[in-house]
Amino acid sequence: MSGLTADVRWQPAHFTGSRALTEHLTWGQVLVERDIRRMPPGTAYNVTVPVLIPEGVDLAMVCAAVGALAGRFEALRTRFPRRDGRLVQEVLDRGSIPVGVFSGTGPAEQFAATARDLDEQLEATPFDHDRELPMRVLVYVHAGVPRALVLCISHLAADLQSSRLAARVLAEMLACRAAGRPDPAAPELVHPADLAAFERSPRGRKVSAAAVAHLRRQLDAVPLDNFAGIRPVDPAEPRFWRGVLDSPVSAPMLGALAERYRTSTATVALAVTAALLGVVAETDRCGLLLVTGNRTTAPLRASVGTLTQHMPAVVDLTGPAFSDLVRHCWITAVRSFRHGRFDPVDGWAALAEVSRERGAEPEIRCFFNDMRGAPETPPAAVSLDPDEVRRALAEPSFRWTERRPAGSSFFMEVGDVLDAPGHLRWTLLGDTTLLPPDLIRAVLVGVDRTLLRLLDTDLLLSEVGEAAGLHRGVVAPH
Repeated sequence: MSGLTADVRWQPAHFTGSRALTEHLTWGQVLVERDIRRMPPGTAYNVTVPVLIPEGVDLAMVCAAVGALAGRFEALRTRFPRRDGRLVQEVLDRGSIPVGVFSGTGPAEQFAATARDLDEQLEATPFDHDRELPMRVLVYVHAGVPRALVLCISHLAADLQSSRLAARVLAEMLACRAAGRPDPAAPELVHPADLAAFERSPRGRKVSAAAVAHLRRQLDAVPLDNFAGIRPVDPAEPRFWRGVLDSPVSAPMLGALAERYRTSTATVALAVTAALLGVVAETDRCGLLLVTGNRTTAPLRASVGTLTQHMPAVVDLTGPAFSDLVRHCWITAVRSFRHGRFDPVDGWAALAEVSRERGAEPEIRCFFNDMRGAPETPPAAVSLDPDEVRRALAEPSFRWTERRPAGSSFFMEVGDVLDAPGHLRWTLLGDTTLLPPDLIRAVLVGVDRTLLRLLDTDLLLSEVGEAAGLHRGVVAPH
């Protein structure tokens, strides 16, 4: 693969699979393919995930493990050519995955900096889905020893959770090879081709019809615009900015509040996000697109594919207390996740019909996405260090990561910090005509401020703005 700034040597990792076949796209693949078509030509839509290489594993063993990974998961050995004018998934039963090797002998810090740059370049390099398989691997060899690798997987083949699963399975394979043991047995799983066949079956169509009916009810109910009460300001340049805040204290606070409210940390995170959106949009009712993982069975949780979809949800912010909002968010999320799988073609038709009936497109420009590896797992009891909380609030670890000409009005994500276990990363992409840069930053800083106040008392929703240190036009000092 060309285009990387450092010297990388490429070699094949051969695989053998159990079958070759061609099938329609899955619903998730249809969504991603539409996203790719709407991007500027040459834009990449990939995920990279790092994997540490255990001692005693050489390059040949790494290539063998990569081949075994592709042999296990059909999604990783699938091309997406056009047949009769439409995109299909074409599963190969044999072939090879390109494995790049970057070798360095200099200081570890310099080597690590180059590795990070190569990771970003790899993620930014698009796949030719018609001819290429949707996975590349880059191995980092320092002083002659393979230290780590990065899986780069196209979103058309795997969503974030599936990419992380592929990385975990590859790490297990490498550990087994280091110990001289056979690879762990593969659990029951669902390949994308089989999922596509189910989705086209009578039972699959029934699942989709029920979900689209729920989708339509939500589109009928959500506001036309969450920010209808806000007068837009002159945009920054470019218009859409993404800020990131890494928090060492969010996780234990979410855990303590989830225990108090007898719910999940994901529900509390959604409630905090909705409450802060209500403050900056000056509304007591908003629409949020929830990202549904759609891993409702053990075989689906063991699968690699593009399973995530979006479901609009109406969030009532009348409360009056935060505890009321938590209960409402739990019910709303459960209904959304129950109906998270549907044929997007039917979903787009429902959106067009509702838009005609209501005279404008309903609010589908605001998102919440919990990207943590396992947000449903009960958190371990962790005591809060008051000094650490004070430091986190006084010196928040905030940075800008992206500025671009197009995007969403409000897109909040919470995820893990891979190199800092126990920390959470809050990300907010905002339209600066509605959320000026200072306000985007203030919303992110306000998450921990709000969580800390909630540990002391069940806030009224009318008090959230003050607790977070923000409201329209005035941002508390940082």
